[in-house]
Amino acid sequence: MSIIRYFPKLIISSVAVFISFYLDAEPFLSPHNPFLRHEIRLLQDEGSLDSTINSWPLNLGGLRSEKNQHTWNHDLLENTIRKESRSGLTPIRSRIGISDDRITSRSFGNEPRGGFTTGVETSWMNDRFAAKLSLLALYGVEDDWKGRKDEGLQLDGSYIAARLGNWSASLGKVDRWWGPGWDGSLILSSNARPIPAISLDRRIAEPFENKWLSWIGPWNFHSFIGQMEDERHVPNPYLWGMRVDVNPTLLDGLEIGMFRMMQLGGKGRSEKFSFWADAFLSQDNTGANTGKDPATEPGNQLAGIDIRWRPWEAPFAIYGQVVGEDEDKFLPNCLMFQYGIEGWRDLSDGTARIFIEYTDLTSTWWTDDARTHNISYGHHIYNDGYRYHGRPVGHWADTDSKVVSAGVFLQFDSGVGWGSIIRTGDLNEDGSGNNSVSNGVASDYFALEVFNDRSYPDLNLDVHTALGWEEIDVTNSSKSENGLIFSLSLSKTF
Repeated sequence: MSIIRYFPKLIISSVAVFISFYLDAEPFLSPHNPFLRHEIRLLQDEGSLDSTINSWPLNLGGLRSEKNQHTWNHDLLENTIRKESRSGLTPIRSRIGISDDRITSRSFGNEPRGGFTTGVETSWMNDRFAAKLSLLALYGVEDDWKGRKDEGLQLDGSYIAARLGNWSASLGKVDRWWGPGWDGSLILSSNARPIPAISLDRRIAEPFENKWLSWIGPWNFHSFIGQMEDERHVPNPYLWGMRVDVNPTLLDGLEIGMFRMMQLGGKGRSEKFSFWADAFLSQDNTGANTGKDPATEPGNQLAGIDIRWRPWEAPFAIYGQVVGEDEDKFLPNCLMFQYGIEGWRDLSDGTARIFIEYTDLTSTWWTDDARTHNISYGHHIYNDGYRYHGRPVGHWADTDSKVVSAGVFLQFDSGVGWGSIIRTGDLNEDGSGNNSVSNGVASDYFALEVFNDRSYPDLNLDVHTALGWEEIDVTNSSKSENGLIFSLSLSKTF
């Protein structure tokens, strides 16, 4: 796994080699545009896409829709495929962003990560290889919950990849999002910066041809091994994730995802093959199946399942996700929950989607354990917990929080998108333990955000704006952080 340590040099040198070729290929689709995700979901729900779409990034090779007649006229997916499938070296794309650097909640989107960000990117593709070089500079980043500042030049969004039949192997720093939630994912979201990782992904979710397995329907598999940052209690631990998605034919409109995440190794910890094997086989609980010596415990694990079901071809779907922080008899225990319902409809000049989502990041034990707080996203070995550069790898609200979110997306045929999300809830409910957004105190949270996406094709310019209000009021105290939140992002292709 030492290849991950040399990720920056590998990316830069590989892209320098690749740009001498000029052929054609298909890239990945990052979890950055909620309006594009809204359209992809519409296509899938009406039967124009026979794929799994709850694990991002998506491979555009599996997203070519059938030429059905739609009642709407916006065409974000086809426009994206047309633009991203250009042959050879793509035009250079530059971006600049400003924002309120204390934005707490990061849902499915691509808000700037600092008060001022700027960057350039370019990519190259052929029928078997792809590479992208993305240079991003972050400034004015708020100190994290431990007083650390994550600024400077980054390679976020960069990757090199190779197609192996219906599989793709890659090395890169790409955002990932696992699950059907719109305002967050309990297990893996784009809330934290992307972790450098090697990955293996199935490209197209083709069903099994075997008659005994064909009922599974379209299925997909994703796995990655990444290395976390050095500025931690245990420096540079590994993060190993696996996910399987299926759309079984036994019940129309049903989508199921099953996943595991393992945090192990790091400076001062064993990285022997036997420890990786013990972690994979769930032999990693001190006092249970690894003996009494904590040094023999491989690390930290989370696992769970998410489900989305559109019943009877109705214009709505229900979804949920459950994640276990512990394990008992090979089943997830110490559970976190997310529930949601979404609905959509056609407008005279576009489409609309609304959702309501509830997230509970306290701990619930099906074995009736009395402990409910200071467990989620934490660990007694990895004291920084399930966080990367100060932000949870999962849901933005962090441990012991309960949040209700409601949102609406309006995508017009003109290509203009409007959206709004309102959030309210309790952060760090018991006021103790580690929480990246309300550390050591309990807070009442409220936020309202309105955002807009629009393009100017004649100028090769994309503009994203957002404006809102955020309140974080410490419980039983006069201390509060209230004020406007805003962001502006400009992206231009040359």
